Amino acid sequence: MTKQRALLIGWRLEAVTALRRLGADVSCVLTPGDDERRAGILDDGHTFPVPDATNTEWTLAALKRRDVSAADFDVVCAHSEDPLVNAAVVGGARSRMTVDGALVLRDKDLQKSLVRAAGVPVADSRVIVHAAELADFPYARGVLKPLDGSGTVGVRDWHDDRERARVVAELEAEPAGGPWLAEEWVDGCELHLDGVVRGGEIRFLSVGRYLQNVLGIRGGGLVASVIVRADRHPDLFDRARELTAHALKALEHHDGVFHLEAFDQGDRLVFSECAGRIGGSVVDRTVEHQYGVDLHDEWARAVLGLESALTPSTARDTFGMLSLYTPAGRLRSCPTESEVAAKEGVRHVSLRARPGDLRPEPGAASNRPAALVVVAGEDERQTTDRMHTLARWFSAAAVLSRTDGGDA
Repeated sequence: MTKQRALLIGWRLEAVTALRRLGADVSCVLTPGDDERRAGILDDGHTFPVPDATNTEWTLAALKRRDVSAADFDVVCAHSEDPLVNAAVVGGARSRMTVDGALVLRDKDLQKSLVRAAGVPVADSRVIVHAAELADFPYARGVLKPLDGSGTVGVRDWHDDRERARVVAELEAEPAGGPWLAEEWVDGCELHLDGVVRGGEIRFLSVGRYLQNVLGIRGGGLVASVIVRADRHPDLFDRARELTAHALKALEHHDGVFHLEAFDQGDRLVFSECAGRIGGSVVDRTVEHQYGVDLHDEWARAVLGLESALTPSTARDTFGMLSLYTPAGRLRSCPTESEVAAKEGVRHVSLRARPGDLRPEPGAASNRPAALVVVAGEDERQTTDRMHTLARWFSAAAVLSRTDGGDA
């Protein structure tokens, strides 16, 4: 236990809970939209409202408005990806992450340059300032993404010159400009590697395989992954550990948690990108079910400078995570959490959609699932089969009204 005062930049209930569980006195910089969520959890004296928790000027002003500074806290931290740099700048010596360390975990060009220089396989890439520059990028297939993006938000891909020209035209028509990062297309099955690093040593690693590569989901398919177990895939697991170790060393991310993505090309893994945070969706729940590891607790221990409490133990079943979607339209009803939980293999449900919501086309907004679930099976095949069955049932059971007033 600790008696440290912690300033969390950006609201996350899991972060507040984990820090408090270890005895920390937690204050939080948060937006008015998050202010309602902290009711009954943090009082007014422990909150600093700002328009945007990623903005350093607003954060410093919110603290000064109450005659408070970073020096009044023992540690300044961020649990989410977007406020990492802000926390490092505001916290200074009281942040466990340096400004340079936070920058390379946010900026895709900076991190790829460091990983490439360390000899780790990674896609060739180039910063594109003006859309027209994409025409000179020397790859017939490629991906264009925001420099500091996460997931597939704002990501575009092309597979021939005509598609590349379409991407250029779309970018030129948008008010917001570059720079962006252009990358050559990388083939291979997409993996996500999640774990804990302390003192530069990987203390825990979980390997998950997406059932379909994330960008490919736009054309249909499941947003889902299944845990790749070390006892069943030792060679892949060893290669994943080696890639992760080299990448984290290059990025100088020595203490904390990580979420790294890579492509499995059979004979090698190719680095994609790395974040110094816990993976999205229900990565945390999936890892906890599979290995008994609480990633939020390990994040908090690293932030507070406490020893790791890892005691991993692999469950008999194989677990995976799945995003559930409805067709597009105004949602009238969909299965409840209890109805989803009653389905075979379901171990955790987080329902996001509510009646009255305007639901987008699933392929156009993979980051807006109607529900997130953890599914278990005797092996990868059974877990995958259960996911497919669950996704079809959930989509078919949803009742929507089209925006023109008819039923979908």
